[in-house]
Order: sequence, then C-alpha cells, then structure tokens
Amino acid sequence: MASEVTKNELRARLRTIEGHVRGVQRMLEEGAYCIDIINQVKAVQQALERFNGALLAEHLNTCVATAIRGDDPGERERAVAELLQVFGATGRARGTPRKRSGAARRAQTNRPGLISHGDAESAERTTGAASV
Repeated sequence: MASEVTKNELRARLRTIEGHVRGVQRMLEEGAYCIDIINQVKAVQQALERFNGALLAEHLNTCVATAIRGDDPGERERAVAELLQVFGATGRARGTPRKRSGAARRAQTNRPGLISHGDAESAERTTGAASV
C-alpha cells in the first residue's frame, strides 16, 4: 500500500478535485455558459486522470514490484492479471475512448447527405465521378 506521504498527496489531490466539482455544480446552479461548464468538467476529468496516474505509479512501485520479486508465481500472475483487467488487456485504460479512423470521425461530424471537401476528392478518386 501507499506510504503515508503518498496517501497525503493523493488525499490533497482528491480534495482539490472535490472543490473543483463543487465549483462545476455551482456554475450549473448559477446558469453559467454551457461551454464554460464543459471546459471545467474536462479539467476535472484531467485531474482524475492525473490522480489515477499517481496512484498507478505507486501501485506499480510497491504492490506489483513486491509481487514480481516474490517467490509465489500465483501472486505474480495475479498482479499481472489485475493490470490487464484494469487496462482491458489492450494497453489502454478501460473507459478511455478509442481513436477512431478518419472516416468514422467524418461520419460523426458531417451531416447526412453532405460530403466535405476532402470526402468529395476521395469519392472522386474512388468512383471517378465528381461530386456536385
């Protein structure tokens, strides 16, 4: 488990995040501009990611390192299995959005029936027909 110093640092981070969330709640109650609220929520999410990173580093340096250095192969396997589970066995943290292809991004951002300039050129190259 984390040292007392690390626990105190993590507690401080959580208190900061808690205050930030209360600020977002206040913004909502006061009718702040939606984009301002979204930006603050994104800041909270980034702070939580930094918290997770600090906690993961501590876990790797203590619990996982101890398990890997130990004599019990079952404990080593358990430690690795936990990490694989947390990261969805893909090396990407569970819940982290996957990167989408250019076509998927365009499909989400373009309105149906419209072709952006880049898509029109692509369609022309693929079909040989110019778009209107």
